[in-house]
Amino acid sequence: MNRRNFLIGSAVALGAVTAGVGYRLRSQLHGTLLSAFEDARGDQYVGGLSLESKQVFGAHIPLRAHGCAIDPADPQRVYFFARRPGTAAFELRRDTLQVRMLFETPAGRHLAGHGVFSPDGSLLYTPEHDYENVRGVLAVRRTSDFSIVAEIDTHGIDPHEVAWLPDGRSLLVANGGIMTHPRTFRRKLNIATMDPSLCVIDASNGECREQWRLPDHLLSIRHLSVTSSGVTAIGLQYEGEPADAPGIAAIYQPGSGLRLLPSPVAERTRFHGYVASIAISEPQQLIAAACPYGQGVACWSSTDDRYLGFIAAAENYGLSRLADGSIIASQRDGSAYEIDKTPPRSHFLQFASDFPLRWDDHWVAVT
Repeated sequence: MNRRNFLIGSAVALGAVTAGVGYRLRSQLHGTLLSAFEDARGDQYVGGLSLESKQVFGAHIPLRAHGCAIDPADPQRVYFFARRPGTAAFELRRDTLQVRMLFETPAGRHLAGHGVFSPDGSLLYTPEHDYENVRGVLAVRRTSDFSIVAEIDTHGIDPHEVAWLPDGRSLLVANGGIMTHPRTFRRKLNIATMDPSLCVIDASNGECREQWRLPDHLLSIRHLSVTSSGVTAIGLQYEGEPADAPGIAAIYQPGSGLRLLPSPVAERTRFHGYVASIAISEPQQLIAAACPYGQGVACWSSTDDRYLGFIAAAENYGLSRLADGSIIASQRDGSAYEIDKTPPRSHFLQFASDFPLRWDDHWVAVT
């Protein structure tokens, strides 16, 4: 990739993406939702949606990105990470819409589409799959020059999402447990022996303080949404027959473990055993899990684990919790809607554009 050409081409994307795109969400929604997306030709972008202006913004990149992280020291700086088995990370400046490639992973490793900054923004932690040595790694990079200054074993393989717990010292790591290799692209090589786990790791010394597993080893642990108390909603993907999945979401409580959220037998076919993203809202006491293959969102009460119902929608992927606790969902067709808990339903599921776009799997909210 040519970094200079990359920067020259980035500014053009804004006019193309913004033109003709409008959302009708309730007027009091505030903030910005960040996401990767693609256009009708399959060209890839990083950017997002302003809830105030109701406009999409973005800049072109040469490959598909997945999740992103916002610099706590400079919220205008956002890092996007390539989707597995990609090896590159990119910086988007929200104020200028300039984008540049930051780094590529060492040989023999690829990114998992996620990462987090240290609380002061000086370090970046990226989950990486060391496929040559069959191990999961958190690479710790200095954000001043992106040199790797430390590596933390994730105590599993296929690390996917990583998040800080509220103490600011502990990292929660979702080890998906699935072995892949770039030679076979995304083919899963160890389903019979896969070993997913959720780990609490001390960022200062790499010590694994807690490690939790679910009863069914075919439940790959993928996505995380952490509350201010450390209670975390976890999105799962089942690697057996979808209708046999005992659940698609779980709850972690610091120090006391991991438990599956109930999945009514009658609903399991609808879930298709697959969650693309998850969000938990303390103000709304709501957990929402995006089920794109089931075309909707499954909802639970965060106070008592009670299953609340399923919101039917088209190919639903991204979920994000806004500052006021509202949960916003994206559909792969470019539309967006807000989730209402009572009863579970969607609001303003409408989108009009002469510039078709497809959101990627994650939305990250920022003010």
